[in-house]
Amino acid sequence: MRKMKGLFLGLFLMLGGVLYAARPMGTSLGILGGPTTEKLAEVRVAGIGYVEVTFHAFTHKTPDAECYAEAFALRDRLDKAGLKVWSCHLPFGRNCDISVVDPEQRERNVAYIERMIRLSAIFRPQRLVLHPGSRPVPEEERSERERCAANSICRLSLAAEEIGAVLCVENMPHSIGRTSAEMLRLIGGCPEAMVCFDTNHLLLESHADFIGALGDRIATVHLSDYDGRDERHWLPGRGVIDWPDLCRRLRRAGYRGVYIFEVHHGEATCRDLVKAYGEVLRKK
Repeated sequence: MRKMKGLFLGLFLMLGGVLYAARPMGTSLGILGGPTTEKLAEVRVAGIGYVEVTFHAFTHKTPDAECYAEAFALRDRLDKAGLKVWSCHLPFGRNCDISVVDPEQRERNVAYIERMIRLSAIFRPQRLVLHPGSRPVPEEERSERERCAANSICRLSLAAEEIGAVLCVENMPHSIGRTSAEMLRLIGGCPEAMVCFDTNHLLLESHADFIGALGDRIATVHLSDYDGRDERHWLPGRGVIDWPDLCRRLRRAGYRGVYIFEVHHGEATCRDLVKAYGEVLRKK
């Protein structure tokens, strides 16, 4: 019986390896509700080879020294599970908003994100995901917030470059960066900065227009479905997104990176993600 279980596990891992090697897939660690050794093993057994480390979960109220200890411990668990880190999602929220108008507060926030970028080097990520602002944004401040965020992004993109990663600014539905035009204003003056395309964050523009406008500036993705009215982070196939068309457009735009799923904890299992990847995303 043990031999049969071992054989089944080996075949499952081999098939999963072929799947993500053909077009790599991964998941945000947020789906786990806590990256324990057991849950990380489940990710790998499901056939997923890459992950995005969500910094917000373990840095929100932790002193920097403890952050480093926890980060090294997490990296050790990831290595033992055989999982590769594609990206790190930097902390977000009002306490680290890089678009705030007050220059002293913005300097503190940007300096904090710079420290977190240095911390992320522990995981050897290829991409760093950054929120350009936090919600809500008063309309009378939107233009100034975009200018402040753009300056912060240029500075942080250089910090990312120093650790061998690419800074990817995420499109946000209720803050700044809601559309491709807003995204271009944020990264247009900084060639090192790229885009993290979140598929369930578009409320004011079609996926076709967003991908068409940004083209090869999309350097990583967050995949989840929604109802078109607000972000939901559902399993692909549950909402309104035309996944075959979206994936074709991404390929035509030159995207060759990992397909990172970002669904809510409790919304799906890792096996569900692999199934959706095969049945929904890979359709021609």
